[in-house]
Amino acid sequence: MRMDFRRAVRGCWAVGVLLLAALPARAQTQADRLYLSYGLSGGGSLEAGGVHVKERQTLELRVPLPPVVVGRTYLLPSVGYETRWMGASAPALEDETVERQFHRIQLGLTAVRPVAPRWLVVTGVLASTRTDFKSSFDLSLDTSWVAFAMARYQFQDTPGLGLTFGVVALWPFDKLPVIPMLSLSYNQGPYTLEVGLPRLTLLRKLGDTVELGLVGALDLQVLRTRFDPELQALNASYLRETQVRVGPTVNVHLGRDLWLSSSVGLSLINDYALLDRERESLNVRGLDMGPAPYGRVVLGWRPGRPQAKATSPRPAP
Repeated sequence: MRMDFRRAVRGCWAVGVLLLAALPARAQTQADRLYLSYGLSGGGSLEAGGVHVKERQTLELRVPLPPVVVGRTYLLPSVGYETRWMGASAPALEDETVERQFHRIQLGLTAVRPVAPRWLVVTGVLASTRTDFKSSFDLSLDTSWVAFAMARYQFQDTPGLGLTFGVVALWPFDKLPVIPMLSLSYNQGPYTLEVGLPRLTLLRKLGDTVELGLVGALDLQVLRTRFDPELQALNASYLRETQVRVGPTVNVHLGRDLWLSSSVGLSLINDYALLDRERESLNVRGLDMGPAPYGRVVLGWRPGRPQAKATSPRPAP
């Protein structure tokens, strides 16, 4: 895969909105801590060729490494791994199922630095490589790079309200090499709100052990894979998958810093497209699958908020 739009954009957006918010001891979310997740999306039928898409599965692990402090700058390395299972069948294949399994490895480095009261700046780079360990590996075609630069402003009059803005540069890219980013986050009392692209989160805490809410996400994958000779004749080199998901979520505190998050909802958009070697669409019609159910379970480590140390009054001289 040359570019994973969702991972790239969500990674930098989450760092800007959530990791920066966590530095002054605000609540954290799944994007900026150690977690292991499993996702399952329902299948469906495509009009083109009577293709039936099988259920899609995703297993993901993310490990933030120990930070390095240089003066007032925090350097935050991270490593991630993801495996994705996909499959399809068609009458032309005589009921034979074509299955693919993709593996993605990602390395990242983020720099965070306060520059003024209520202002933080974050920059970083992410490198991702994806392969199915069966096709020939090409470093230029199967590796993607993302660089980002953003700033966050914490409003003084409204505690917990912050605005993050900046730009994200992608290479290689599908349509735009640089994407502007803008998001708003609110974390005060029992409520947590995150509004931006590609994710929407609304949570309400019920005591110290349960959080209920609604989540939405955009997932855009571009996969380089092996095609049948008929599709190779069309110069097809990539498969692009687009999903828009929304559904309720429940987060449960298991003890210590462990949380279990589960979400079951509906994937409103499930579209596919064939791309050539230059990532231009081949404009093949009938690749829209329609809505399908989805579910996701996440076991994550969420560090607790630092507790302020009690201080006793100094004795009078």
